[in-house]
Parts: sequence; structure tokens; C-alpha cells
Amino acid sequence: MIERLTLKHVRIYDALALEAHPDLNIFVGDNAQGKTTVLEAVHMLALAKSHKPAKDQDIIQEGAQFAHIEARCAFDKRPLTLSLTLTKNGKKAKYNKIDMPRLSDYVGNLNVVMFAPEDLDLIKGGPRERRRFLDVEIGQLSKAYLMNLGHYRRLLRERNDVLKGLARSDKFDRRVLDVITEQLAHYGEKIVAARAAYLDTLNDRVRATLATLAPSDEPVKLVYEPSTEGSLLARYRKKTKLDLVTQSTQLGPHRDDIVFERGERSFKQQASQGQIRTVALALKLAVANHIEATKGKPPIVLLDDVFSELDKTRQATLLSSLPTNTQLFITTTHIDHITDHQNLACRVFTIRQGAIEGVTTHG
Repeated sequence: MIERLTLKHVRIYDALALEAHPDLNIFVGDNAQGKTTVLEAVHMLALAKSHKPAKDQDIIQEGAQFAHIEARCAFDKRPLTLSLTLTKNGKKAKYNKIDMPRLSDYVGNLNVVMFAPEDLDLIKGGPRERRRFLDVEIGQLSKAYLMNLGHYRRLLRERNDVLKGLARSDKFDRRVLDVITEQLAHYGEKIVAARAAYLDTLNDRVRATLATLAPSDEPVKLVYEPSTEGSLLARYRKKTKLDLVTQSTQLGPHRDDIVFERGERSFKQQASQGQIRTVALALKLAVANHIEATKGKPPIVLLDDVFSELDKTRQATLLSSLPTNTQLFITTTHIDHITDHQNLACRVFTIRQGAIEGVTTHG
């Protein structure tokens, strides 16, 4: 749980400090006032990256040399301070004021799950968004997965460099390609296995969550589609000639995908915008449920503009379905549909032009 959050030179914020409610925090205001930036900052503090495909330099306030995010947290009544500093030369994370030399050691100390309008691209967008989803969500549960992913990405760059060298000249020995390919297949198969196992577990949770949010809707299933079946090393070897022609590696986890299915058909081809939003939200709430089951404590849940494009029935169902045992941060342009629903214990922050204009506490 976050007790106090401070930002300095983060996007439009010159400085911000807020005392968070242990249960529900609502950020209300017009669009483009800085509400989402608060949630983005919490996401970055936990995962050392934005929920958006943004560069770190985009986070730093225009004209500033750095951006700093810090939170005083409490878990099982134990104090914890986390901080992340971004500069144009990189980022530095601290755990209880101690520098963390590797971000993979830092990620996972604070667990968050975020739903944002960009998450509709998990269903409507291309494979890259879905691979990123898997890497982020599995990564905050498994340092081994992050390590394997880091090795795979490094080896993939090296293999592609060797392929380019072999295609253009005799700069590289073919045996170098063989050695790198064996190592790439080793880590690639670990990643594929971890992704498949994660989705197998997640599917039951998605089905249960969706049945609560939209009981009249047909279930949706997530199907993992690796770019190839069988031995990855054997497939790499079989595709070597093609890889040399294209000067890039055509198979592997970096080409995998997830398909959302309803019945035996593609879900996105038959769904309305509201249904897509509901399924994307069900997916994120299922992730939160899985983190709690795995780690024994719930993650912080961040919901950005979650009520947009949901009818009143789905809004009411969502409000009654939100986790009650975790800390929530929600953004919205108006608050009536939330505070009128029930007597919620919450803190409401009114945001205007990158500043807190007012704070009220209810319950």
C-alpha cells in the first residue's frame, strides 16, 4: 500500500505530493489535466516503465534534467521506500534508499495492475502489445522470467548482427551463428513455456471475472499462438537460409501472439467497443487476482478512465465488482456515478493543470 507519493518534474508536474487513502483514491478533472500521469507514475515506480510505449525522456518534464518518483509504502506494517529517477542517460532505482544495480532485482517489490484506454489494443491491436502484456505481467511475478527474457533479447540482437554479417561478407564464422542459435533456442523455449503456463492459469480467472462483469456475455478464451511448434532449435536450423536472406530471425518468442476467441471465432471481429472494453478490464482484474493468489497479497489496482464507453448497467456492475481488499487509484472526468453508487470510503483529488486543486475524504 502506498501511503505517500511524490513526483518531481514528471510530465506536466513540476512537483506533487499526496497522502493516499488506504482503500480508494479517485482523481477527477477534465481531460489533459494530469490525472493519468499520477497513475503512470505509480506504474513506473513498480515496473520501471510506463504503461504506454513511451520513451523515458518523454516522462521528464520539458526543460528539466530529470524526473523523480518516490513512494513511502507499508506492507504487513513494514515501512518501505521506493524511488525511481529518470535522466537522459538512463534510470536509477532505489529500494529503501539503496541503489539497485539491476532493474530486474527492483521489479516485483511493488505489484501493480493497470487498466488504461491503451489496453483496448490488447484485443484490437497488433501482436507486439500482447507480447508486452505477457512480459510485463509474468515479469513482475518471476525474476527468472525477466532474466531469461533479457538473455533472449541480447542473443537475438547478436544473432541478427551475425546474420547481416554473413549475408554481406565473410566477417563472421558460421560456427558463431550456430553457437548463438543454440543459446537463443535454450532461453526461447523457457519463455514460451512460461507464457503458455501463465495463460493456462489466467484463462479460468478471466472466465470467472467476465461472468461477474457481463453475465449475459459468452465466455472469451485466450489462446497462445507461438510462431512455431516443436523444437525451437530444430526450427531455427531449418529456417537459417531464410534468415540469411532476410538478415533477421523469423521465429521465436519475439514473433508469438495471443488470440482472443469467443466460441471458435475471433472475438475482436464480432465484439462491440463496450464488449472489448469489458473483456480488457476482465483480463486486468484477472491478472490482479492471479498476483494475489501467487504472492499472498493483492497488487495495487490502477484504473484510468475505466467508465468511458460503458453503459450505466456495466458501470454499476463494475463498481460492485472492484476488489475490496486492495488499494485502488481511479481517474474519471466526473464523480457522480461513483459517489452516488454507495457510501464509499475514499479520498477524492481534484486535478487541474498539473496540480491538486482540492482534496476531500469520504467515509
